[in-house]
Amino acid sequence: MKKVFLDTNILLDVILRRDVFFEQSVAVWSDCENHKVQGYISAISLNNMHYIMRKLVASDAALEYVRLVLDLFSIVPLDESILRLAVNLPKRDFEDAIQFFSAVKVKANCIVTRDKSHFPDDFMPVVSPIEYRELFR
Repeated sequence: MKKVFLDTNILLDVILRRDVFFEQSVAVWSDCENHKVQGYISAISLNNMHYIMRKLVASDAALEYVRLVLDLFSIVPLDESILRLAVNLPKRDFEDAIQFFSAVKVKANCIVTRDKSHFPDDFMPVVSPIEYRELFR
């Protein structure tokens, strides 16, 4: 089964039903939910997601979404090796570098994100939700 690593923005597109991005991102989410691919996320996506969501919905609702994501996706644990690799990745945002090395750790077939320029693409494909549909449908 293909391993797909989802950036936090894809999760938020679906949970918050972001008009412009919802339809594209929900296709990736659905493939994970229907076991067409194995969906992975970084452990930091959960706290990032909760932090953003608690400003937009009640804290209890934000936690319910965290539970939903925990039940649906495989979580890549954050460990010292990922942090050391991320902190030493030149000219990259630290949070994005953690996401990247989390995907590398599980040997993901691709990273799905709306921020492709934030990730190096010489280790694995970094694709938008639209490009994901072309690759995996």
